[in-house]
Amino acid sequence: MSKVKIYTWADKAPDFLYKQYETIKKFVKDEDFEFIVFNNVPAPKLDRQKKIKKICKELGIKCLDVRFRTFVSGAAQICAWGIHWAYHRFFRWEKDTIHVIFDSDMFFIKDFNFNEFLGDNHICALHQRRCDIEYLWNGIVIMRGGELPDKSHFDYRLGDINGERTDVGGRLYYWMKRNPDLKIRYMMHTGHLDVSKSAMLPEKVRSGYKPEYSFQFIENAVLHYRAGSNWDKKSKDFVDTKKAYFNELLDELLYNDGQISEAPELYSCKE
Repeated sequence: MSKVKIYTWADKAPDFLYKQYETIKKFVKDEDFEFIVFNNVPAPKLDRQKKIKKICKELGIKCLDVRFRTFVSGAAQICAWGIHWAYHRFFRWEKDTIHVIFDSDMFFIKDFNFNEFLGDNHICALHQRRCDIEYLWNGIVIMRGGELPDKSHFDYRLGDINGERTDVGGRLYYWMKRNPDLKIRYMMHTGHLDVSKSAMLPEKVRSGYKPEYSFQFIENAVLHYRAGSNWDKKSKDFVDTKKAYFNELLDELLYNDGQISEAPELYSCKE
């Protein structure tokens, strides 16, 4: 079995690290795994940089600073550069290691084994599309980074491709085109926009869920909180209420043996 390294890029919501690590410890079932945090806070935000390092020290987990991106600005560009840099600085050189890109507002909610899920595929991720431009979403990606084909062209940055503006990972379009025999396992999820699916939630906390929270469920095992940085500028009342419900839900799953039910419908390629 391969060692598993789970990486998250922490920035605007460092407190999520506590619950994220708790869910990893409870639900990840690989024999050998490690959780590593990339401190992806822009240089002027020293207080937030220090907070992330303090939390990592408290939890006893490795914290690494993202380097060489003083020329990058904008939330999507910073996110994309952090992943691109980490792959070419670390992942591509490590053999017999499963590398997991795990967004900062992703949380495990059921048992999950990365070795079993990846199997003999090159990479697992959610399908992403902008018109005819297909690539892989960055929220959760599973791969043996050192064993991917054509590693020098693996590029998680974004940009305009054939006239279409892509998000993080858009440049993977070229890598995927260059390597038509890639074994890609597209992960199943509850959809890109409408993800209420409240029947999945433990009965004890089901009534408190509001569709506008827009939680996304991936492979019935990962909860995507969505907009954890509040990039969409929701009101403080909404943010506080959503976080309170989220904490109640995770406490039920972590400490009270609450169970997530199977989703009534899942998609692999959902625009």
